[in-house]
Amino acid sequence: MAVIDIDHIAIRTADVDATVAFWNDVLGTTTAPRPDFGFPGAWLKMGQTMIHLYGGDAAKNADGIVERGGAAVDHIALAAQGFDDMRNRIDGRGLDWREQVIESLALWQIFVRDPNGVLVEMNFKTAGEPAGTQGPGGNRTYKPGNI
Repeated sequence: MAVIDIDHIAIRTADVDATVAFWNDVLGTTTAPRPDFGFPGAWLKMGQTMIHLYGGDAAKNADGIVERGGAAVDHIALAAQGFDDMRNRIDGRGLDWREQVIESLALWQIFVRDPNGVLVEMNFKTAGEPAGTQGPGGNRTYKPGNI
């Protein structure tokens, strides 16, 4: 038997509430029921995939620190729709981000970091974008920061 899909991605966080707000309010996930594990956390739903957040002592490494960034995992890539709306939501919150066009794949991308430093790549197939979409290079305040 082979693996068939990603069930969930787990992110350790020092601030569960800020992370839930970013994923739900900016990226559009929804909060799902989570069992009581005896430590802070949240489960977020995106299509059939879950994002599991965990905080408190459970999120700390042996040195008592909650690590930031992706460590050995470079980034999380998500399929997305609504390029202009997403770019405006990210830009409106003053977040650092960058965009990229891969013309040979008819793909637009937005890159942004969540509150824990995890790099999130969103891929927008141009054929699936609504009529009138400006796409990359449209009216926006580009904030590349350290993305």
